[in-house]
Amino acid sequence: MTLRIGVLGAASVATYAMIAVARDLEGVTVAAVAARDPARARDYAELHGIPKTYDSYEALISAADVDAIYNALPPSLHVRWSIAAMQAGKPVLCEKPFALSVGDAVEMVAAEAQTGQLLMEAQHSHYHPLSARMRDIVSSGQLGELTRADARFDIVVKPSPNQIRFNPDVGGGALWDLGVYPAHWLCSVLGNEAEVVSAAQTLADTGADIATRAELRFSSGLIASLSCDMAAPFSAHAEFEGTRGKLIVRNPLAPQHGHRLELVLDGITSQEEFSKRASYAYQLEAFRDAVTKSAPVPTRGSASLSSVKLLSAIRDRARQ
Repeated sequence: MTLRIGVLGAASVATYAMIAVARDLEGVTVAAVAARDPARARDYAELHGIPKTYDSYEALISAADVDAIYNALPPSLHVRWSIAAMQAGKPVLCEKPFALSVGDAVEMVAAEAQTGQLLMEAQHSHYHPLSARMRDIVSSGQLGELTRADARFDIVVKPSPNQIRFNPDVGGGALWDLGVYPAHWLCSVLGNEAEVVSAAQTLADTGADIATRAELRFSSGLIASLSCDMAAPFSAHAEFEGTRGKLIVRNPLAPQHGHRLELVLDGITSQEEFSKRASYAYQLEAFRDAVTKSAPVPTRGSASLSSVKLLSAIRDRARQ
């Protein structure tokens, strides 16, 4: 069976997160695309070799020749169209952030349960072997009792009239666009439930946050730091320190573009390297197998809801 995927939104993220990796993955094809402007969808399809376009989102999600939906729309549209796709009998791979409010996330998770259709958040870095190794090392206890954790993702985003990352109404801002990653790295290792101890934001004139920093307390009592910045040079980093050693992971975001895992145990340092295969390919493979083979999916349901709760709590604490 070849899983025929329809893309919602003629978005740049779809070109590398879906279209490029689908070409090299057995059992998956990008069958169609729909955009707000049908002419744009046709141009996008021609440019990327997508065989069919639909003139509306409704037409795409109800199409008989589409088996699953990739929701690449702006975050403010995730709840409406992910739910509509599931109600049309289509499993959904939804771009991050999953939702922009706890209420929306609850509604999406409820729709997944009601329809019986898969709703998977596109946390691509989770599926790369580097991230799996990071989780395994910490969970094994070999670092000893954890004393410190830190995760951050910074990248320069230049303001422009068409740059939605500076538009808070559609889900822009450092926290929702960048912070969702270090939040996931910390929670996937330390547990999904975390309390916000402190938070601060630097805001743009538009009201979107340029940078966010937060301290989180996990159930073990460990205090971890999270930061994201749209005005700082690229840095994707996670670090976990314990009584016996330290784990430093460079670029857990997209290891295919270069990475390093450094483990220091009892004063002895070792390094490991992992596949340069795209994290998006691992993600799409996981989505395919979940739909066609009922394989388990870590980034769905309660995990995504917990993430939205945490990001919302960070935002609210920072703006008190």
